[in-house]
Amino acid sequence: MVPSADNREHPRFALRSHVQLTDAEGRVREVYTRDLSHGGLYLLVMDEPLPSKDDEVEVQALDIEDPLPQRAIVVRVEPGTGVAIKFL
Repeated sequence: MVPSADNREHPRFALRSHVQLTDAEGRVREVYTRDLSHGGLYLLVMDEPLPSKDDEVEVQALDIEDPLPQRAIVVRVEPGTGVAIKFL
């Protein structure tokens, strides 16, 4: 698929899901998703410090049984709102 005008390779879908986020420093916190695409997630992260752009993180769904952790990289940081991540 060719990236669209808003620089997205995959369509996004609204999704409110409870996930565990482990950042590059090993900090673990529970957050929620705002949306999902085949390529990544937007995570609502209100507490500081936020992961930095280009940090590798790990996410794991908390609202399904036996979820597998997924590695990702932070592609956008929006203080006060959250981070966009791209699956690796």
